[in-house]
Amino acid sequence: MRPNPLPPAPELRTARLTLRPWHPDEAPAVLQLIEQDRARLTRDFPKTTRAVQDEASARVFIEIWDADWLIGKGIQFGIWPQGAEAPVGFVSVRNIEWEVPKAELAYLLSRAAEGQGLMHEAATAVIDWAFRTLGLERVYCHADPENQRSAALAQRCGLRREGLLRNNFRGGDGLLHDSYSFGLTRADWLAGSTESA
Repeated sequence: MRPNPLPPAPELRTARLTLRPWHPDEAPAVLQLIEQDRARLTRDFPKTTRAVQDEASARVFIEIWDADWLIGKGIQFGIWPQGAEAPVGFVSVRNIEWEVPKAELAYLLSRAAEGQGLMHEAATAVIDWAFRTLGLERVYCHADPENQRSAALAQRCGLRREGLLRNNFRGGDGLLHDSYSFGLTRADWLAGSTESA
Protein backbone atom coordinates (compact mmCIF):
# COMPACT_ATOMS: atom_id res chain seq x y z
CA MET A 1 0.00 0.00 0.00
CA ARG A 2 1.43 3.38 -0.98
CA PRO A 3 2.16 5.73 1.94
CA ASN A 4 -0.06 8.78 1.69
CA PRO A 5 1.59 11.18 1.49
CA LEU A 6 4.96 9.80 0.38
CA PRO A 7 7.73 10.57 2.85
CA PRO A 8 10.19 13.29 1.80
CA ALA A 9 13.10 12.01 -0.26
CA PRO A 10 15.57 11.09 2.47
CA GLU A 11 19.27 11.40 3.07
CA LEU A 12 20.66 8.11 4.39
CA ARG A 13 23.96 7.83 6.25
CA THR A 14 26.09 4.76 6.86
CA ALA A 15 29.46 4.36 8.52
CA ARG A 16 31.28 5.56 5.39
CA LEU A 17 28.66 6.96 3.04
CA THR A 18 26.02 9.59 2.44
CA LEU A 19 23.19 8.50 0.14
CA ARG A 20 20.78 11.10 -1.21
CA PRO A 21 18.91 12.13 -4.33
CA TRP A 22 20.76 14.33 -6.77
CA HIS A 23 20.42 18.12 -6.77
CA PRO A 24 19.93 19.76 -10.19
CA ASP A 25 23.24 21.62 -9.86
CA GLU A 26 25.03 18.26 -9.63
CA ALA A 27 24.55 17.55 -13.32
CA PRO A 28 28.33 17.85 -13.91
CA ALA A 29 28.97 15.19 -11.24
CA VAL A 30 26.41 12.83 -12.79
CA LEU A 31 27.98 13.38 -16.22
CA GLN A 32 31.47 12.71 -14.84
CA LEU A 33 30.28 9.53 -13.11
CA ILE A 34 29.00 8.18 -16.42
CA GLU A 35 31.84 9.50 -18.60
CA GLN A 36 34.64 7.96 -16.55
CA ASP A 37 33.20 4.46 -17.14
CA ARG A 38 31.03 4.95 -20.24
CA ALA A 39 32.65 2.18 -22.29
CA ARG A 40 32.13 -0.33 -19.47
CA LEU A 41 28.61 0.85 -18.58
CA THR A 42 27.09 1.09 -22.04
CA ARG A 43 26.29 -2.63 -22.36
CA ASP A 44 24.52 -3.04 -19.00
CA PHE A 45 23.13 0.50 -18.53
CA PRO A 46 22.06 1.49 -22.05
CA LYS A 47 19.19 3.74 -20.94
CA THR A 48 21.35 5.66 -18.47
CA THR A 49 24.29 6.07 -20.83
CA ARG A 50 21.98 7.21 -23.64
CA ALA A 51 20.18 9.62 -21.31
CA VAL A 52 23.35 11.27 -19.96
CA GLN A 53 25.35 12.74 -22.84
CA ASP A 54 26.22 16.23 -21.61
CA GLU A 55 25.45 18.54 -18.69
CA ALA A 56 22.06 19.55 -20.08
CA SER A 57 20.91 15.96 -20.48
CA ALA A 58 22.35 15.08 -17.06
CA ARG A 59 20.18 17.83 -15.55
CA VAL A 60 17.11 16.38 -17.30
CA PHE A 61 18.09 12.92 -15.95
CA ILE A 62 18.05 14.38 -12.42
CA GLU A 63 14.74 16.14 -13.02
CA ILE A 64 13.14 12.91 -14.25
CA TRP A 65 14.23 11.10 -11.08
CA ASP A 66 12.83 13.96 -8.98
CA ALA A 67 9.52 13.63 -10.82
CA ASP A 68 9.55 9.85 -10.43
CA TRP A 69 9.69 10.25 -6.66
CA LEU A 70 6.89 12.83 -6.65
CA ILE A 71 4.58 10.35 -8.41
CA GLY A 72 5.82 7.37 -6.39
CA LYS A 73 7.47 5.56 -9.29
CA GLY A 74 11.04 5.39 -7.98
CA ILE A 75 13.98 7.15 -6.39
CA GLN A 76 17.70 7.27 -7.08
CA PHE A 77 20.33 7.84 -4.40
CA GLY A 78 23.75 9.15 -5.34
CA ILE A 79 26.57 7.60 -3.29
CA TRP A 80 29.15 9.90 -1.68
CA PRO A 81 31.95 8.60 0.55
CA GLN A 82 32.12 10.72 3.70
CA GLY A 83 34.15 13.85 2.99
CA ALA A 84 34.33 13.25 -0.78
CA GLU A 85 33.28 15.89 -3.28
CA ALA A 86 32.45 13.47 -6.09
CA PRO A 87 29.88 10.64 -6.07
CA VAL A 88 31.08 7.11 -6.78
CA GLY A 89 27.80 5.57 -7.93
CA PHE A 90 24.09 5.29 -7.34
CA VAL A 91 21.43 2.94 -6.00
CA SER A 92 17.91 3.10 -7.41
CA VAL A 93 14.58 1.82 -6.17
CA ARG A 94 12.54 1.81 -9.36
CA ASN A 95 9.47 0.38 -11.04
CA ILE A 96 7.56 0.51 -7.77
CA GLU A 97 4.30 -1.43 -7.89
CA TRP A 98 2.31 -0.24 -4.89
CA GLU A 99 -0.42 -2.83 -5.25
CA VAL A 100 2.03 -5.55 -4.08
CA PRO A 101 4.07 -3.43 -3.04
CA LYS A 102 7.40 -4.29 -4.63
CA ALA A 103 10.26 -2.56 -6.43
CA GLU A 104 13.39 -3.23 -8.43
CA LEU A 105 16.82 -2.47 -7.00
CA ALA A 106 19.48 -1.23 -9.44
CA TYR A 107 23.02 -0.13 -8.69
CA LEU A 108 26.07 1.28 -10.40
CA LEU A 109 29.53 1.83 -8.93
CA SER A 110 32.55 3.41 -10.58
CA ARG A 111 35.39 1.03 -11.29
CA ALA A 112 37.72 3.10 -9.10
CA ALA A 113 35.49 2.47 -6.06
CA GLU A 114 35.12 -1.30 -6.51
CA GLY A 115 36.50 -3.80 -4.03
CA GLN A 116 35.93 -1.69 -0.90
CA GLY A 117 32.47 -2.95 0.11
CA LEU A 118 30.93 0.45 -0.62
CA MET A 119 28.08 -0.83 -2.77
CA HIS A 120 27.16 -3.48 -0.21
CA GLU A 121 27.01 -0.77 2.43
CA ALA A 122 24.91 1.49 0.20
CA ALA A 123 22.55 -1.19 -1.09
CA THR A 124 21.79 -2.64 2.34
CA ALA A 125 20.96 0.82 3.67
CA VAL A 126 18.58 1.46 0.77
CA ILE A 127 16.98 -1.99 1.07
CA ASP A 128 16.41 -1.43 4.78
CA TRP A 129 14.82 1.97 4.07
CA ALA A 130 12.62 0.45 1.35
CA PHE A 131 11.27 -2.23 3.66
CA ARG A 132 10.98 -0.20 6.87
CA THR A 133 9.91 3.20 5.55
CA LEU A 134 8.16 2.45 2.26
CA GLY A 135 6.68 -0.80 3.56
CA LEU A 136 7.65 -2.81 0.49
CA GLU A 137 6.97 -6.54 0.63
CA ARG A 138 9.50 -7.51 -2.03
CA VAL A 139 12.70 -6.13 -3.51
CA TYR A 140 14.12 -7.75 -6.63
CA CYS A 141 16.97 -7.16 -9.03
CA HIS A 142 18.40 -8.52 -12.25
CA ALA A 143 22.03 -9.29 -13.00
CA ASP A 144 23.70 -10.36 -16.19
CA PRO A 145 25.21 -13.85 -15.74
CA GLU A 146 28.47 -12.46 -17.10
CA ASN A 147 28.54 -9.76 -14.42
CA GLN A 148 29.68 -11.88 -11.50
CA ARG A 149 30.26 -8.87 -9.23
CA SER A 150 26.66 -7.75 -9.57
CA ALA A 151 25.26 -11.22 -8.92
CA ALA A 152 27.55 -11.72 -5.93
CA LEU A 153 26.50 -8.36 -4.49
CA ALA A 154 22.80 -9.24 -4.78
CA GLN A 155 23.37 -12.47 -2.87
CA ARG A 156 25.58 -10.77 -0.29
CA CYS A 157 22.70 -8.34 0.34
CA GLY A 158 20.43 -11.30 1.07
CA LEU A 159 18.59 -11.59 -2.25
CA ARG A 160 18.03 -15.17 -3.40
CA ARG A 161 18.60 -16.26 -6.97
CA GLU A 162 15.15 -17.19 -8.24
CA GLY A 163 15.77 -18.04 -11.87
CA LEU A 164 17.23 -17.21 -15.26
CA LEU A 165 15.27 -14.87 -17.51
CA ARG A 166 16.24 -15.56 -21.11
CA ASN A 167 16.54 -12.68 -23.58
CA ASN A 168 15.45 -10.36 -20.79
CA PHE A 169 17.11 -7.09 -21.84
CA ARG A 170 18.73 -5.47 -24.83
CA GLY A 171 22.15 -4.16 -23.96
CA GLY A 172 23.91 -1.14 -25.32
CA ASP A 173 25.63 -3.51 -27.74
CA GLY A 174 22.24 -4.05 -29.42
CA LEU A 175 22.10 -7.73 -28.45
CA LEU A 176 19.60 -9.54 -26.26
CA HIS A 177 21.00 -10.81 -22.96
CA ASP A 178 19.84 -13.19 -20.27
CA SER A 179 19.66 -12.10 -16.65
CA TYR A 180 19.48 -13.80 -13.31
CA SER A 181 16.49 -12.79 -11.22
CA PHE A 182 17.07 -12.22 -7.49
CA GLY A 183 14.44 -11.52 -4.86
CA LEU A 184 14.08 -10.71 -1.18
CA THR A 185 10.94 -10.49 0.95
CA ARG A 186 10.27 -8.08 3.76
CA ALA A 187 9.79 -10.96 6.19
CA ASP A 188 13.17 -12.48 5.30
CA TRP A 189 14.91 -9.10 5.55
CA LEU A 190 13.45 -8.24 8.94
CA ALA A 191 14.17 -11.74 10.27
CA GLY A 192 17.78 -11.42 9.11
CA SER A 193 18.10 -7.94 10.62
CA THR A 194 16.81 -9.25 13.94
CA GLU A 195 19.22 -12.19 13.90
CA SER A 196 22.21 -9.95 13.19
CA ALA A 197 21.25 -7.31 15.77
